[in-house]
Amino acid sequence: MRKTKNCKHCDFQFEARRSNHVYCTNSCKTKASYKRNNYKYVSGHYQKDKVALNKPAKTSTNSISLIEEKLNSLEKKMSGLNLDSVQNVMLGSVAADGISYGLKKVFASNTLPATKKDIIDLKNELDEIKLLLHQNKPFGF
Repeated sequence: MRKTKNCKHCDFQFEARRSNHVYCTNSCKTKASYKRNNYKYVSGHYQKDKVALNKPAKTSTNSISLIEEKLNSLEKKMSGLNLDSVQNVMLGSVAADGISYGLKKVFASNTLPATKKDIIDLKNELDEIKLLLHQNKPFGF
């Protein structure tokens, strides 16, 4: 036997299929979740409402000390890094990508994606063919 309940979101009366149902539809369930989590409707979708966050305003001294703490933790993290190795890895990957692209351009150019210049060149060639066909009218057009 189904129990009649009121929806927790819209207060609509519905028959609960299970004892733990509190919303009449999935839509009400979703909207209630958005309301609980401070989302607002913005041009076709919901997004987190940044104004509705109930965080206390930080004073400037708190902000400064927070920034100093973050800078100190960043310094500790950076001290263990060998920046020369990072630079070498970056240069190596750029060189490998460049060589790979160059070889593809030379030996397998039809596997590369079309560029804007390729499309413009193709359009120009098609226009030339149309012009030649129009001038010669070989098929009785």
